[in-house]
Amino acid sequence: MTDLQKMKMKRNVSVIKYLKSHLQIIENDNSFKHFYEKLIADHQRVLGTQEELLQDKVIQNHDKTRLKKEVCTLASTLSETATKVLDSLGQRGWYSEVKVWYMHFSRATDIVTEERLRMAYKLLKTNSSAFAPDEITAEQLAELKTKIDEFANTPGSSLQRDRISPEETVEFKANLKLTEIDIRYILEAAKKYKDTATEFYEGLVTLCTLPEEAQPTSTTINFTITDSDTGLPLPNVLCSLDKSEENPISDEEGQLNYTKTKAGRGIATFTKEGYEENVIIVKIKAATANTFEVTMQRI
Repeated sequence: MTDLQKMKMKRNVSVIKYLKSHLQIIENDNSFKHFYEKLIADHQRVLGTQEELLQDKVIQNHDKTRLKKEVCTLASTLSETATKVLDSLGQRGWYSEVKVWYMHFSRATDIVTEERLRMAYKLLKTNSSAFAPDEITAEQLAELKTKIDEFANTPGSSLQRDRISPEETVEFKANLKLTEIDIRYILEAAKKYKDTATEFYEGLVTLCTLPEEAQPTSTTINFTITDSDTGLPLPNVLCSLDKSEENPISDEEGQLNYTKTKAGRGIATFTKEGYEENVIIVKIKAATANTFEVTMQRI
């Protein structure tokens, strides 16, 4: 939901409250009262279709996204170390029940990720006696368990998902447009009070008029880019996006940002020497800070 849409909804609430507190002025004006009551009804329809849009806005919990990255990195690091140690001891195939690399843990739904992390912890704990203190410590295993529990108990989702159907979005916009029409009729009906109830008329006009300079929040994108094998952040990745004229390069943390871009479906192309080119389709939401995770495969 854009800032402009939010402003219109707040405007509708203010107008409804204002007219309710001045009903004595329009109590015998059936035409005016009709559009006042219609605005109330149409605004309720907007609220009905707003709920899903708000859920879509808050579905991604960025704290959970951060925790997922941290715990998956730790699990991958410990699992790879364990694989090398146990292979050297002739215990090959000990990890056949679950893969060890970062993307196996992170590139899954939160429920699946939690299951894979707990399986990894169980296998590491079972084989802990084989690890020397300079390889895997009891403290590291305890930290892994703590991080798994923290990730699992954090509400929300680590993933950005588009749950709202086009039909629901269209319905919200259509209902909001009805309130726009109601406001125009209310302003027209209020003209007869310009001289007889000047204060009432001017107050209503002020509430009905949105600031001309009001602009929606910028549409931005943040890409987090990692190596598909190690899960480590990749610096110096160049990206071209058909929805923007910017050509940013990822920093040491693998962060690549677009400060201004058009909304809609876009094609992003990522290139880095020594890595395969990665081309993905992204759905960019308007007036929102969009976030995406991208992996690069070494050649």
